[in-house]
Amino acid sequence: MSGCANGEKYSFSGSDENWSVVYTVEVSDGVEQQTSGVIEYIGEGKAPETIDYKIEYKIEQSDYQSYTAGDRGETSPLKGGVLKFEGTTCGNCAIIQKDEEILAEIGWSGKSEEMALINIQ
Repeated sequence: MSGCANGEKYSFSGSDENWSVVYTVEVSDGVEQQTSGVIEYIGEGKAPETIDYKIEYKIEQSDYQSYTAGDRGETSPLKGGVLKFEGTTCGNCAIIQKDEEILAEIGWSGKSEEMALINIQ
């Protein structure tokens, strides 16, 4: 895969029955990236107070690897049905590309949803 040029920013988005996710990747120099995101409850009824989530992406035929905060099993509080999170900053790591396959998994109240996120730019 080719590397990103300096200063590129990608936003990946996806939604399902109960959740909408936007995951943003900013590449600063081709070898360093910062990730962040927003998870919003769009289902019917009252939003849960906490969720656990995982954002994963595949790198060059390897297994899915998660590089964000939020491993499943670790709960995060929602504010008004929304969770904003800062992911990781990594240098000399595998950089997420604009055509990357990214999966989001959200768990709450004994339920779970998984969705694909696609580049919206």
